[in-house]
Amino acid sequence: MSRVDDELYEVELRRVAGRLGLSRTGNIEDKIIGHCLERLRSRVSAHGKPETLSGLATEFATSLDMRITEVREQDDIDAILDEVTPVEKAAIVGLKKEFGEDTDAVTFLRLDRKPWDQAYWAIINCQGWHEYRRYFSKWHEIVHRLLEGDQMSFAFRHTKADRPEPEEVLVDRVAARLAFYSDMFEPVVRDEFGRDDRLTFDAIDRVRERIAPDASREATAIACLQHISAPAWFLQCRQGLKVSEERRLNDPQMSFLPEAPPEVKLRVRSGSSSPAAEDLGIRFHPNMRVPESSIVTLGFNDSWGLPKQGMEALHAWETSSGGPIGSGEIHVEAVRTGNDEVWAIAHLAV
Repeated sequence: MSRVDDELYEVELRRVAGRLGLSRTGNIEDKIIGHCLERLRSRVSAHGKPETLSGLATEFATSLDMRITEVREQDDIDAILDEVTPVEKAAIVGLKKEFGEDTDAVTFLRLDRKPWDQAYWAIINCQGWHEYRRYFSKWHEIVHRLLEGDQMSFAFRHTKADRPEPEEVLVDRVAARLAFYSDMFEPVVRDEFGRDDRLTFDAIDRVRERIAPDASREATAIACLQHISAPAWFLQCRQGLKVSEERRLNDPQMSFLPEAPPEVKLRVRSGSSSPAAEDLGIRFHPNMRVPESSIVTLGFNDSWGLPKQGMEALHAWETSSGGPIGSGEIHVEAVRTGNDEVWAIAHLAV
């Protein structure tokens, strides 16, 4: 975030902490996350652990007087509109329009509910590409409810897929911790990874199937990294240009220069690391070029999507200034996904 955004985020942290009765000194974000985790832990302590984190989301939402419904087609929205009262229908009549390409979820306060109805209704968009976000979307709406308490100041909230606002950033960060509640998630990770503590795509899929079946493979991989004791990275790569090349192509004044168009190359779109990797300071920078000799490139070039793995030199990965990001060898497992990306897991060889 920019400096101005940092200031706005700090204001949001202080506002939420005040509402929750928390101290507004020190690391306020940690205090807010800790408060929400304690609420969840108290619920589990009183009612027991469900079999999966998906079940936990449903049970926790119910304890917060919230109902969650998934929408996969227009008939699902019609069923919701048929169930609500005329007063409520007038408030959410635009629900179909709200569920466009940019909407992950909507939550509305039931204004004319029956005694047995829950006060809040979260409608999760599971249409198209929103399907893989549905698990996190549920937790995002739950955290809104946690942070707002009974002070919900609106009858209808629209959660967009792109949400840079300070309030939404905070909710996302809290939701990331609750969605993979460590008391339930970590034991499964430890059990599936075994003694070598090595993250693999097969292990990620087994963890996901056992404890978080509704979570995306991407989110599960990133969550698993936090419980790996060895230096490890999860990379998502696709073809693209350098920032300077994109800037030149988008600059009308530069478009008339007689230069050959830049060549797209395989680059890191995003990278996540384990705590041990962060301590080493070895970072796969966003948009850095993937070496042509890398197993990641080999995985990208395999249109069948078959996993590729093996050892390679870390010093082949260089920053734009030409220096290597580290030394030694890394074990890499790479697989091409269905959206012209290649995902890779790297471990530092010891």
